[in-house]
Amino acid sequence: MSRRIINYFYKCGYIFPVITFIINIFAYKYLPESIPLQRDTFGNINYAVSKLEFIFFIPILQLFSYIAIKYPQAKGKKKIFHGTYDIAAGAILLFFDIFLLYVFIRK
Repeated sequence: MSRRIINYFYKCGYIFPVITFIINIFAYKYLPESIPLQRDTFGNINYAVSKLEFIFFIPILQLFSYIAIKYPQAKGKKKIFHGTYDIAAGAILLFFDIFLLYVFIRK
């Protein structure tokens, strides 16, 4: 990646939750009414959420990870390598969300 792109994502890391939320909004009508989030060892569903709750789940998780990475840097307590953790956390959760949408829409 170009250093300019890394600097942009470092400054605007909140863009990942926005992109994920937009993708979830477009996929909303294709999702089933109840989405399982946890299964036991026998394959029984332990915890399921509605599709409205699901579209907010990953973007909020991304936002919390963004804040958790940025807050120590803002306070000057801990130096984290410039932009790498921001980009990695946002991108991994974005790909995870796309994977979950693929699995739930495919059914």
